[in-house]
Amino acid sequence: MSRLLHMTIANLKMTVRARQALFWNLAFPLIILVLLSVVFGSGGNIKVTVGVVGNGPVANATRNALAHINGVTVKTGSESGERAALKNGDRDAVLVIPPGTPAPGHPLPISLYYDQTNLSQSSVVVSLVSQVMQGVNQGITHTPQMLVLRQQGIATVSTRYIDFLLPGIIGLSIMTSGVIGISSRMVGYREQRILKRLRATPLKTWEFVASNVISQLVVVLAQVLILTAVATTLFGVHIAGSVGTMILLALLGGLAFLTIGFAISGFASTADAASALGNVVTMPMMFLSGVYFPLSAAPEWLKPIISLLPLTYLANGLRDVMNKGVSINTLGLDFVALAVTAVLGFGVAARTFRWE
Repeated sequence: MSRLLHMTIANLKMTVRARQALFWNLAFPLIILVLLSVVFGSGGNIKVTVGVVGNGPVANATRNALAHINGVTVKTGSESGERAALKNGDRDAVLVIPPGTPAPGHPLPISLYYDQTNLSQSSVVVSLVSQVMQGVNQGITHTPQMLVLRQQGIATVSTRYIDFLLPGIIGLSIMTSGVIGISSRMVGYREQRILKRLRATPLKTWEFVASNVISQLVVVLAQVLILTAVATTLFGVHIAGSVGTMILLALLGGLAFLTIGFAISGFASTADAASALGNVVTMPMMFLSGVYFPLSAAPEWLKPIISLLPLTYLANGLRDVMNKGVSINTLGLDFVALAVTAVLGFGVAARTFRWE
């Protein structure tokens, strides 16, 4: 255990002394977090999403009218499901439209539920829906007013851009340090014959691997705490869920990406090759895993690819905990996906790792 402890401390010291690694692991994610928050603003929702409940002619006409408005995403589901999505912050408004067609003396009552926690966004949504319903009324009934819109505000989980961005940036920093950082370090050790010298010492292979795993998980913990502290201090981000669950998910994600980094180091013969392979692995995830913007409107053919990316599950899991306050019991898919990634990565790394 003393050898393991000394090797772990040595790895941490080398990480702290490597200025380039410190920049990419901590400074770069902080710069991206602050710049994007300032440019896009810490307030305001990213898009307008309206749920429409109902299957009658009025509901169908309303869906078609909303779908033709730029920036509006229309969702369909049950009343309970759509109202739950509104309460969780996944909808900006929900329209509940009963079946049938209005008739003279029998107007059709329509319920509009909106997010009352975001006054600027809700005013835009209510005005937009009101105008659409007026157009639907004239198009279907050809009378001044046969659709009665009843508005009701609901307290929801308000999500600002910084709230959405922070979990993605945390996941991105964990992925970058795990994949590119570890692969470059291992190949660098091999090029400098450090691995060959370590093999000649009493240090066991499992102690060497464990020391790197522990030191990397310490870096992951530092990334989570520092990025979260900056976001809460500068932008007033509120962590809705358990910090312990957030850290546990981040550590599992760090372990998953760490195994990928070890696997890459087995394939790469030089540090430049390791960096290139690391970029090939991380770049698609950086833009296809919903780090900067949500991917709910992504093309259908792209969604199966997105569902295969481990960063998708790390970012979504962190986002659910930090923004919605979900418990660990509801994160089964995210934990399983990251655990499978870690197991597969470890299997490849065990076959490809070499000391020389």
